[in-house]
Amino acid sequence: MARANQRTIPRGAIAEIAAGAWQPAAELGLLLADPVYWGWGVPRGDGHAVLVLPGLFAGDRYLEPLRGWLRRVGYTPVRSGLERNPGWSDELVRHLGTIAAEAAERTGRRITILGHSIGGVLGRSIALRQPQTVRHVITLGSPLRLVTSAPPAHVRLTAIYTKSDRIVRHPGARAREARARNIEVSGSHTGLAFNPQVYRQFARLLPDPDTVI
Repeated sequence: MARANQRTIPRGAIAEIAAGAWQPAAELGLLLADPVYWGWGVPRGDGHAVLVLPGLFAGDRYLEPLRGWLRRVGYTPVRSGLERNPGWSDELVRHLGTIAAEAAERTGRRITILGHSIGGVLGRSIALRQPQTVRHVITLGSPLRLVTSAPPAHVRLTAIYTKSDRIVRHPGARAREARARNIEVSGSHTGLAFNPQVYRQFARLLPDPDTVI
Protein backbone atom coordinates (compact mmCIF):
# COMPACT_ATOMS: atom_id res chain seq x y z
CA MET A 1 0.00 0.00 0.00
CA ALA A 2 1.28 3.45 -0.86
CA ARG A 3 2.05 5.75 2.03
CA ALA A 4 -0.63 8.31 2.82
CA ASN A 5 1.68 11.25 2.07
CA GLN A 6 2.99 9.85 -1.22
CA ARG A 7 1.84 11.82 -4.24
CA THR A 8 0.55 9.69 -7.12
CA ILE A 9 -0.64 10.56 -10.61
CA PRO A 10 -4.34 9.82 -11.08
CA ARG A 11 -5.06 7.08 -13.60
CA GLY A 12 -7.24 9.46 -15.59
CA ALA A 13 -4.35 11.90 -15.98
CA ILE A 14 -2.02 9.13 -17.17
CA ALA A 15 -4.59 8.03 -19.74
CA GLU A 16 -5.07 11.62 -20.90
CA ILE A 17 -1.33 12.17 -21.39
CA ALA A 18 -0.93 8.83 -23.20
CA ALA A 19 -3.83 9.62 -25.50
CA GLY A 20 -2.07 12.80 -26.66
CA ALA A 21 1.40 11.28 -27.03
CA TRP A 22 1.06 11.12 -30.84
CA GLN A 23 0.43 14.85 -31.23
CA PRO A 24 4.01 16.23 -31.05
CA ALA A 25 5.12 13.79 -33.77
CA ALA A 26 2.22 14.89 -35.95
CA GLU A 27 3.11 18.55 -35.35
CA LEU A 28 6.72 17.89 -36.37
CA GLY A 29 5.48 16.26 -39.57
CA LEU A 30 3.32 19.28 -40.34
CA LEU A 31 6.25 21.60 -39.66
CA LEU A 32 8.58 19.75 -42.04
CA ALA A 33 5.97 20.02 -44.78
CA ASP A 34 5.31 23.72 -44.18
CA PRO A 35 7.02 26.40 -46.31
CA VAL A 36 7.71 28.50 -43.21
CA TYR A 37 10.16 25.86 -41.97
CA TRP A 38 12.27 26.25 -45.10
CA GLY A 39 12.30 30.02 -44.78
CA TRP A 40 9.85 30.85 -47.56
CA GLY A 41 8.26 34.21 -46.86
CA VAL A 42 10.25 34.67 -43.63
CA PRO A 43 12.06 38.03 -43.23
CA ARG A 44 15.83 37.64 -43.20
CA GLY A 45 17.27 37.84 -39.68
CA ASP A 46 19.91 40.31 -38.53
CA GLY A 47 22.30 37.63 -37.25
CA HIS A 48 21.74 38.31 -33.56
CA ALA A 49 22.18 35.34 -31.22
CA VAL A 50 19.19 33.29 -30.04
CA LEU A 51 19.78 31.09 -27.00
CA VAL A 52 17.43 28.08 -27.12
CA LEU A 53 16.66 26.44 -23.76
CA PRO A 54 15.08 22.97 -23.41
CA GLY A 55 12.31 21.83 -21.09
CA LEU A 56 12.55 19.84 -17.88
CA PHE A 57 14.57 16.61 -18.10
CA ALA A 58 15.19 17.23 -21.82
CA GLY A 59 18.29 18.40 -23.65
CA ASP A 60 19.42 20.26 -26.74
CA ARG A 61 18.83 17.38 -29.13
CA TYR A 62 15.07 17.72 -29.59
CA LEU A 63 15.47 21.43 -30.34
CA GLU A 64 17.76 20.86 -33.33
CA PRO A 65 14.92 21.53 -35.83
CA LEU A 66 14.38 24.93 -34.19
CA ARG A 67 18.08 25.80 -34.18
CA GLY A 68 18.36 24.70 -37.82
CA TRP A 69 15.46 26.97 -38.74
CA LEU A 70 17.01 29.92 -36.91
CA ARG A 71 20.27 29.40 -38.77
CA ARG A 72 18.48 29.06 -42.10
CA VAL A 73 16.55 32.32 -41.75
CA GLY A 74 19.49 34.42 -40.64
CA TYR A 75 19.96 34.21 -36.88
CA THR A 76 22.76 32.74 -34.78
CA PRO A 77 21.37 29.84 -32.71
CA VAL A 78 23.10 29.07 -29.43
CA ARG A 79 22.92 25.71 -27.67
CA SER A 80 22.35 25.48 -23.93
CA GLY A 81 24.88 22.66 -23.60
CA LEU A 82 22.38 20.67 -21.54
CA GLU A 83 21.92 16.95 -22.12
CA ARG A 84 19.24 16.89 -19.42
CA ASN A 85 17.70 20.02 -17.94
CA PRO A 86 17.55 19.38 -14.17
CA GLY A 87 15.18 22.28 -13.50
CA TRP A 88 15.66 25.75 -12.09
CA SER A 89 18.63 26.38 -9.83
CA ASP A 90 20.77 29.39 -9.05
CA GLU A 91 23.83 27.56 -10.33
CA LEU A 92 22.17 26.72 -13.65
CA VAL A 93 20.97 30.31 -14.15
CA ARG A 94 24.53 31.55 -13.59
CA HIS A 95 25.93 28.98 -16.04
CA LEU A 96 23.40 29.80 -18.76
CA GLY A 97 23.89 33.50 -18.07
CA THR A 98 27.58 33.10 -18.92
CA ILE A 99 26.62 31.47 -22.23
CA ALA A 100 24.22 34.33 -22.94
CA ALA A 101 26.83 36.99 -22.16
CA GLU A 102 29.44 35.31 -24.36
CA ALA A 103 26.96 35.09 -27.25
CA ALA A 104 26.12 38.78 -26.93
CA GLU A 105 29.79 39.69 -26.89
CA ARG A 106 30.50 37.59 -30.01
CA THR A 107 27.68 39.12 -32.04
CA GLY A 108 27.84 42.64 -30.62
CA ARG A 109 24.10 42.67 -29.95
CA ARG A 110 21.79 41.76 -27.11
CA ILE A 111 20.37 38.28 -27.54
CA THR A 112 16.92 36.71 -27.66
CA ILE A 113 16.14 33.72 -25.44
CA LEU A 114 13.63 31.09 -26.58
CA GLY A 115 12.70 28.84 -23.67
CA HIS A 116 10.48 25.77 -23.88
CA SER A 117 8.58 24.91 -20.69
CA ILE A 118 10.91 25.38 -17.67
CA GLY A 119 13.48 26.74 -20.15
CA GLY A 120 11.35 29.86 -20.39
CA VAL A 121 11.51 30.36 -16.62
CA LEU A 122 15.29 30.02 -16.79
CA GLY A 123 15.35 32.54 -19.63
CA ARG A 124 13.43 35.09 -17.62
CA SER A 125 15.81 34.59 -14.69
CA ILE A 126 18.80 35.26 -16.96
CA ALA A 127 17.15 38.45 -18.25
CA LEU A 128 16.34 39.57 -14.71
CA ARG A 129 19.99 39.27 -13.70
CA GLN A 130 21.55 40.41 -16.97
CA PRO A 131 19.16 42.84 -18.64
CA GLN A 132 22.08 44.42 -20.50
CA THR A 133 22.53 41.09 -22.33
CA VAL A 134 18.95 40.18 -23.31
CA ARG A 135 16.60 42.03 -25.67
CA HIS A 136 13.65 39.60 -25.72
CA VAL A 137 12.50 36.49 -23.84
CA ILE A 138 10.00 34.26 -25.64
CA THR A 139 8.51 31.45 -23.58
CA LEU A 140 6.78 28.35 -24.96
CA GLY A 141 4.31 26.72 -22.59
CA SER A 142 6.34 27.84 -19.57
CA PRO A 143 4.98 27.62 -16.01
CA LEU A 144 4.94 31.40 -15.54
CA ARG A 145 2.74 31.09 -12.45
CA LEU A 146 6.02 30.20 -10.69
CA VAL A 147 7.57 33.55 -11.68
CA THR A 148 7.55 36.34 -9.11
CA SER A 149 9.83 38.95 -10.71
CA ALA A 150 10.19 40.44 -14.18
CA PRO A 151 13.15 41.91 -16.07
CA PRO A 152 13.19 45.68 -16.65
CA ALA A 153 10.90 47.23 -19.23
CA HIS A 154 13.51 47.38 -22.03
CA VAL A 155 13.52 43.55 -22.17
CA ARG A 156 10.56 42.40 -24.27
CA LEU A 157 8.47 39.53 -22.91
CA THR A 158 6.33 37.22 -25.03
CA ALA A 159 4.50 34.10 -23.85
CA ILE A 160 3.25 31.58 -26.41
CA TYR A 161 0.79 29.06 -24.99
CA THR A 162 -1.89 26.57 -25.90
CA LYS A 163 -5.11 25.94 -24.02
CA SER A 164 -4.68 22.24 -24.86
CA ASP A 165 -1.51 22.05 -22.75
CA ARG A 166 -1.68 18.95 -20.53
CA ILE A 167 1.56 19.75 -18.68
CA VAL A 168 1.22 23.45 -17.83
CA ARG A 169 -2.51 23.84 -17.54
CA HIS A 170 -4.14 26.98 -18.88
CA PRO A 171 -3.75 29.80 -17.90
CA GLY A 172 -0.48 28.87 -16.17
CA ALA A 173 1.66 29.63 -19.24
CA ARG A 174 0.34 33.17 -19.73
CA ALA A 175 2.54 36.09 -18.68
CA ARG A 176 0.95 38.27 -16.01
CA GLU A 177 2.79 41.53 -16.71
CA ALA A 178 0.65 44.16 -18.40
CA ARG A 179 3.47 44.96 -20.84
CA ALA A 180 3.98 41.32 -21.90
CA ARG A 181 2.49 39.87 -25.06
CA ASN A 182 0.49 36.64 -24.77
CA ILE A 183 -0.07 34.65 -27.95
CA GLU A 184 -2.37 31.64 -28.12
CA VAL A 185 -1.82 28.81 -30.61
CA SER A 186 -3.41 25.39 -30.99
CA GLY A 187 -1.45 22.22 -30.29
CA SER A 188 0.30 20.31 -27.51
CA HIS A 189 2.81 21.27 -24.83
CA THR A 190 5.75 19.32 -26.25
CA GLY A 191 4.72 20.17 -29.80
CA LEU A 192 5.19 23.90 -29.20
CA ALA A 193 8.82 23.32 -30.20
CA PHE A 194 7.67 21.96 -33.59
CA ASN A 195 4.43 23.83 -34.21
CA PRO A 196 4.16 25.69 -37.58
CA GLN A 197 1.95 28.33 -35.94
CA VAL A 198 4.72 29.00 -33.42
CA TYR A 199 7.34 29.35 -36.16
CA ARG A 200 5.15 31.92 -37.89
CA GLN A 201 5.06 33.87 -34.65
CA PHE A 202 8.86 33.62 -34.39
CA ALA A 203 9.17 35.04 -37.90
CA ARG A 204 7.16 38.06 -36.74
CA LEU A 205 8.68 38.47 -33.28
CA LEU A 206 12.41 38.01 -33.88
CA PRO A 207 13.07 41.00 -36.21
CA ASP A 208 13.59 43.39 -33.32
CA PRO A 209 15.91 46.34 -34.07
CA ASP A 210 18.38 46.81 -31.27
CA THR A 211 21.38 48.99 -30.58
CA VAL A 212 24.86 47.53 -30.76
CA ILE A 213 26.24 46.85 -27.28
